[in-house]
Amino acid sequence: MTLTYTRTPAALLAALTLLAAVGGAFAIGAAAVPDARITVGEVEASPGDPTAGERTALNVTVTNSGGSAAAANVTEIRVRNADGDVLDNVSGVGALSAGDSLDATLWTAFEEPGEKRLTVEAVANQSTSGEFVTVSRDTVIEVRPTQVALDLRTRALDPEDLRSDDEGEASAGDLGVGGIQGIFGGGGGLDTGDGQDDSQPVADSPVEVTVVNTGTTTADRVSLRAVGTAAEGDGGDDSSDDAAETVDVGPFVVEDVAPGEERRVIVDLGPLDRRSDVTVTAAFRADTDQRNDRGADRIARSTVTYPVREATATVTDATVREGEDGAVVVDANLGNAGSGEMTGAVVSVGDAPGVEPTPAGGEYFVGTLGGSDFVGFDLTTAVNASVADEIPIRVTYTERGVRYTETLTVAAPEPDDDDDASGGTLGRIGAGGVGAAGAVASGLALVGLAGAVGVAVRTGRIGGSTGRQRDGSAP
Repeated sequence: MTLTYTRTPAALLAALTLLAAVGGAFAIGAAAVPDARITVGEVEASPGDPTAGERTALNVTVTNSGGSAAAANVTEIRVRNADGDVLDNVSGVGALSAGDSLDATLWTAFEEPGEKRLTVEAVANQSTSGEFVTVSRDTVIEVRPTQVALDLRTRALDPEDLRSDDEGEASAGDLGVGGIQGIFGGGGGLDTGDGQDDSQPVADSPVEVTVVNTGTTTADRVSLRAVGTAAEGDGGDDSSDDAAETVDVGPFVVEDVAPGEERRVIVDLGPLDRRSDVTVTAAFRADTDQRNDRGADRIARSTVTYPVREATATVTDATVREGEDGAVVVDANLGNAGSGEMTGAVVSVGDAPGVEPTPAGGEYFVGTLGGSDFVGFDLTTAVNASVADEIPIRVTYTERGVRYTETLTVAAPEPDDDDDASGGTLGRIGAGGVGAAGAVASGLALVGLAGAVGVAVRTGRIGGSTGRQRDGSAP
């Protein structure tokens, strides 16, 4: 019994100790359940696919469950990286009653591309006990490499393209003017057709410029500048002026362009009297570039020739024959193989070895040639057939207010082999000699710069002109 007596208190003591330990565990467990049931909702990144170096917003929603026994005061929301470092935080966010929620925004940036694991934590002070509760939520963000790319597209327009047309023919609306942010230079504003003078174009030489951001980061401080030089072969008589600057307008500021977006504007080059190769340059800075006073130091370029040239001069069906006083007569057609209208067309003989150019005042005035029109002309010159292989035909005309000068050629007749020592039959004619029969026989030649074009023009319609016109029949 003694043993039994002594054992009973020991067993009882052990049982009481066990019950006390279990009771303590339940007490601790009950204390671990907060009265305020705070949760962190889905974390949304903006932009959703950020790039390295790009400032990224993390939009967070914190909610106090409707079943909470207490209100809570959210004192801090923070975001940590995978190493536990705090990237950003906001404090004094606000109070939440049961069932309420609030939003907060955290900011960060990622130096390197790749998968980034973040943890958003919300700290709240319970109204019932004053204790702090911390809840968290993990999120993964895929960071793309930074690509800075701006695509510049240019398109030459006719001033008529910007006119308002009530009937909808070639109207500004057909160009998508509603998507054009503005017009720079010259006119300074896009005519909407509300004014009394809506038939007048608002630009002398409009070029449509489309700025497209094909990269992964915003292009800001975008500005446009257009510089032009005379197009090759369109510099008039003085070829040394071909590289002369013809236009320099800008810079014009364009709105920032986000990735995937585009801006369309009209740049007015102003009055032009020569066809020009115009380079439009967009200067900009990437949104991720370091902020400093350098301005925009990235560029994109595009080149366009203005105005669009639609008239094409060609000389066809040329014959070379002896004229009066031993001269040589070039009898041919001036044709327009293009679709644009040529006005004020004048032809003359150019300068070449063995060919005497047309004297001043001896040009042949053709006049106006519409698309596919042709007009006959004849020119008289002196030719040394032993020297000259070709006779240059100088053609000058105006299209869309620009004066063009081109030199085309017809084949010169070959010299008389029987009298080569004295310079050939046509050589003697050019020098005032005789030999008409030989001159006509050797001088007859049918020439077409391009056979297909010659036929097309030959069968084309006859346009009005002050010059002599052919009837279009076969030679």
